[in-house]
Amino acid sequence: MTIDESVRTVADRGRLRWFLIGSVALISFSAFESLAVGTVLPRAAEEFGATAEYSVAFGAAFAAMIVAIAWVGPWVDRSGVKPPLIAGALLFAAGLVIVGAAPGMSVLALGRGVQGLGSGLISVVLYAMVGRLVPPEGRPRVFAAYSTAWVVPSLVGPAIAGLAADTVGWRWVFLGLAGPSLLALVATLRATVGLDESPYRNDDPPDRGLLLAALAAGAGTAVAQFAAPKGGAVFLAIAAAGLAVGLVATRRMLPAGALTARPGIPRLMLANLLTAGAFFAAEIYVPLYLVHIDRLSPFAAGSVMTGAALLWALASQIQARIPPTGPVRDRLPLIGSSLLVVALTAVAASFALDAPWPVIFATWAIGGFGMGLTYPTLSILMLARSADDEQGTNSSALKLSDAVGTALAIACAGAVFAQVLAWGHTGFAVTLLVPLASGLAMVAVASRLTAD
Repeated sequence: MTIDESVRTVADRGRLRWFLIGSVALISFSAFESLAVGTVLPRAAEEFGATAEYSVAFGAAFAAMIVAIAWVGPWVDRSGVKPPLIAGALLFAAGLVIVGAAPGMSVLALGRGVQGLGSGLISVVLYAMVGRLVPPEGRPRVFAAYSTAWVVPSLVGPAIAGLAADTVGWRWVFLGLAGPSLLALVATLRATVGLDESPYRNDDPPDRGLLLAALAAGAGTAVAQFAAPKGGAVFLAIAAAGLAVGLVATRRMLPAGALTARPGIPRLMLANLLTAGAFFAAEIYVPLYLVHIDRLSPFAAGSVMTGAALLWALASQIQARIPPTGPVRDRLPLIGSSLLVVALTAVAASFALDAPWPVIFATWAIGGFGMGLTYPTLSILMLARSADDEQGTNSSALKLSDAVGTALAIACAGAVFAQVLAWGHTGFAVTLLVPLASGLAMVAVASRLTAD
């Protein structure tokens, strides 16, 4: 090895080390925030007297994420990873500060939208950096580290956030993450020093139709999020129009035939969209019920959410031991989505009957187990059924289906919740009919995946 090659090898190792430190930290902070927000926002909504608008704070983040995920790919191709990485981290940190300092729910939702933009940019940029910095033989270890970066926040994040809300106040759950997030950005940027990205540059014009569709989908779902809780015929009509725009735009963003369950990749995309909508639209109401109806503290409510996270992690480990192709793998989405429907039905019944919180803990944990079987399997099947030159495009579409499915389901559930909030625990049960409908549709789609 020559001196130049030796110096280059040392530099590459140092760059990789900084990238791992920074990127794992960024993912960990983003994971902690996304898992903690459901624990502490019930306290914020109660403080602001805006429980009916509770879902807006969640939907705003996903609506913004739709736009960010679609737009950042062409940005990376034309400008390299550094500009969108900086923008993503700064937006994420700025959103944390806005949420932590928010005087009311509208500003809090705005901050969540800014966070969503940042999270969407970061998620895509880090995957691009893996391709540019990490040799193929090292990539499984990097993705394993990213999975671990989600596991720890999943296990302890809700409880820690609840404890913080009970002691120093819910605002510090967000404000306390802003500084560390910027430090993680600095570490990640160290990895870009001297990085030659010229082989990856692509100056071809981006698909303007796709970019406009993403903008329309994000705007449409955002309008629906803000209008639905207002109630009244006019605002509900505006919300319906926003949802219609979102659905039309989604048809343009996803592979042809996705919304009609065409066999193959399109059907997988629809399955992913429905799964995300079923689980995440329901998940936001579980801690709110525990705080608003059962009067649990944020710490206790967060501990209940940890049960679902634990069983999600357990199921993920179980599915990892199943071959990536074959009849057993093909059946996992049906098994997982069926368990999710059982959980949603049981939680809705628990709400309706005003069951004690341990019952909700146990039943919602079943939903986490179902997601642990379903979610990674849909990604594995998508990669297995994609041509080599389509894996990048289909991976991006799968991320978009996550965000779109969640945003649309939250908007619909939020519209229902605003109308039935006065019904108390029964209103929560009625609200869960929206994600339950998404779950039942997922079971129908999953039953046909084995035929593809």
